[in-house]
Amino acid sequence: MLQSMRDNSQGIVAKILVGLIIVVFALWGVDSLVGLATAKPAPAIVNGAEITEQEVFRGVELQRRQILNQMGADADPAMLDDNLLRKSVLDSLVDRTLQETNADDRGLFVSEEMLDQLIVNTPDFQVEGRFDRNQFEAALRSAGFTPLSYRELLRTMTLVDQQRRAYADSAFVTPAELDRMLELNRQTRDIRYALIAPDESSVEISDAELQAAYDERSALMQTPEQLVMDYVLLELEQFSFPEQVSEAELNTAYENLKAEFQGQEERFARHILLEVNDSQSAEQAVAKAAELRQQIEAGTDFAELAKAESEDIGSAPMGGELGYMTKGFFAGAFDDALFTLNEGEVSEPITTEFGVHLIKLDSIRQTEAPSFAEAEYDLREQIAQQEAEAAYVVALERLADLAFSSGDLVAASEELELKIQTSEPFAKSGGEGLFANQRVIRAANSDSVLKEQLNSDLVELDFGRTMVLHLNEEIPARQLTLDDVREDLMAQLKQEKAAKMAAENAEEFVKQLNAGETPELVFETAEAVMRGADSGLPPQLVSRAFAQAKPGSTSVFTSTRLIDGSAAVFTVEAVGVADEQLEAEQRQQIGRMLANLQGEKAFNAYFEQLKAAAEVEIN
Repeated sequence: MLQSMRDNSQGIVAKILVGLIIVVFALWGVDSLVGLATAKPAPAIVNGAEITEQEVFRGVELQRRQILNQMGADADPAMLDDNLLRKSVLDSLVDRTLQETNADDRGLFVSEEMLDQLIVNTPDFQVEGRFDRNQFEAALRSAGFTPLSYRELLRTMTLVDQQRRAYADSAFVTPAELDRMLELNRQTRDIRYALIAPDESSVEISDAELQAAYDERSALMQTPEQLVMDYVLLELEQFSFPEQVSEAELNTAYENLKAEFQGQEERFARHILLEVNDSQSAEQAVAKAAELRQQIEAGTDFAELAKAESEDIGSAPMGGELGYMTKGFFAGAFDDALFTLNEGEVSEPITTEFGVHLIKLDSIRQTEAPSFAEAEYDLREQIAQQEAEAAYVVALERLADLAFSSGDLVAASEELELKIQTSEPFAKSGGEGLFANQRVIRAANSDSVLKEQLNSDLVELDFGRTMVLHLNEEIPARQLTLDDVREDLMAQLKQEKAAKMAAENAEEFVKQLNAGETPELVFETAEAVMRGADSGLPPQLVSRAFAQAKPGSTSVFTSTRLIDGSAAVFTVEAVGVADEQLEAEQRQQIGRMLANLQGEKAFNAYFEQLKAAAEVEIN
């Protein structure tokens, strides 16, 4: 058999196969062959465009981080359902990809210059109102982005927003439509009404009614199951002693700070951009830039000229301001020109892929290491924090060992000098303070704590606080007797019965009034009541009044229940329009708002059609 295999391996087919394998190894490595068998399909394909697993993973992690940040100190990652997060992120990526490909098909684009300006002008990337590279990178790291991945996301979101804005900006309302909307908004009602308060003093609840209500609601009349927990709390601050940091440690830390400190030159610049396009050639842009430079040399303020002439929509309103930049932020000719200027100088016209620039250098600053006096407090805190963290980690490990090996909290308390504390009784669903924390609630309800009566695992409340629980007492749920709830149940039944009687009385008064009778009711009148305005009337009454038909020659009465248990009998006597004159600017603002709403509706309708016609494959 071996000889047969050896003979067959000399054939032309075998040699071709071996040759192909060698080429694959050489170009892509062994993993390429394994990948052929193990490659997974893209999570989704939208009109032929693939959504990668990396995009989904990044989106899930970003959404998870945002949710946990919103939840605060009690955030527990285990509470988040990865499947739900993934579905939500994948749906969003499908919509975004569909909008992005549609924008590309329509010829929309976002220039590199626009992206630069969006980044530079983002407040989260600024320090004291100026763009700061370190702040920019730190903010991206905290959100899970690299500068390149954030730039691509920004490009996509800006591109997608162009389509939405196109619909919003092109929508309009006619003057007649605006007048009609304003008139509807200014409509008023003259309301004649009488309030009928519930009279609990006239309500009698019999023992039979009380017993029947108790029997009907008895399932709800129980004390909750409760727990009482003993616990020890280990805190990072127990190990922090800034006052004990030695001078030698401070001096060493300061020398390290100076050795690691790298000063950077930062240049504050402005620019004027003249685009090269169908209406302006490169030669014309250079010539115009040269003319603007002559005006600046003659005394024209650069910032004012930038506001008037620059075609950079991001920086022009701010006088061409770009903020402080380090070398390399703008690559190529722009960067080279900026770092050859002296303070106050204006460059010759500089041509880049974005157009022709004039650059002015306003100022230069050099970052320097702080003095020992300036850094001492922070260094002392930093050293103490580092030592505390090291001691805290050691104590955590020891606490975990003691909690696991002991049947109670005594050993941990004595060795680590932690006070054994006892909680107030709290429901199994959670209590107050530490026992409102979801991690603590889960630990308290775990089988090891409740059934086996062991110490809990370490429960990390947040960075620097960890506790261990031990069951002190489990208080079972108890059915409340009728005597236990008699007073509360009686008050509840009286309220319900009095409210029902008030509503029935109101309905009877309505019948009498509409029949032409005059029951003994004290009516009040509220004139020119507007929607949403603070009229002093119950909201339910106002809402019902605006739902009534326009009054005719005869008053028509109706009634409504109010949230406080009372009832109202009312009639709408007149419908009017408030005499409210709007300034032209206010009318324009309201018109733009209404037009934007219409544009948003139009875009959503268009997108739903686009989505219905799209080929979307979810894997």
